[in-house]
Amino acid sequence: MARKRTSPPRQTQAKGARVVSAYLENADVFRTAKSAGTKPKGPAVLVLKNRPDFDRRDFDRKARDLQRLGRDGALKKAPSDRDSNKVYDPSTGKRRTRTNIYRDRMIRSLTKDGRLTQDMGTPETNKYLANKNVVERLYAGKGPITARGQGYDPDHIQELQLDGTDTYDNLRPMDAWTNRQLGSDISVALRDVPEGTPVIVKVIP
Repeated sequence: MARKRTSPPRQTQAKGARVVSAYLENADVFRTAKSAGTKPKGPAVLVLKNRPDFDRRDFDRKARDLQRLGRDGALKKAPSDRDSNKVYDPSTGKRRTRTNIYRDRMIRSLTKDGRLTQDMGTPETNKYLANKNVVERLYAGKGPITARGQGYDPDHIQELQLDGTDTYDNLRPMDAWTNRQLGSDISVALRDVPEGTPVIVKVIP
């Protein structure tokens, strides 16, 4: 009986290769089906693995939620649509991503629409002071991120690419570097998976 793969594809293990945080355990099945023009049987088995450059707490929380959603049958490969989460923002009169609106709402809530600064009051009376690190990381997440801890992103608890809903109750702050790298690796892992295919998740501690 052939042994199931329990480690990333060989090319990711080569010396100097980038360590991936997500790969398909049964990737060969989907590549073969794609080249033969057939439909693969069974779900895609997405394996998530923590990386040394990730925020461990945020990765663990994300991985556990996706694992649970996969067990509940809620995950499947969704169509790619870059404009799917753009909505009308009455504060700007423009269409913006719901994630950016969520970020700005959090900042406004913590700073009382910018009226609070770090020089006013005490941590007990000033949400900005009490949550200074959160506010600064939310601001920082608007720009490029090169390492963990530099910023926060609004993250979809159930990834849009895994058929998650673009709603505010499906969003929460997450380390921006971990969020972006993990999301990119999941996208690459699902590259050969047909839309609508069920996905289950395994987690390597």
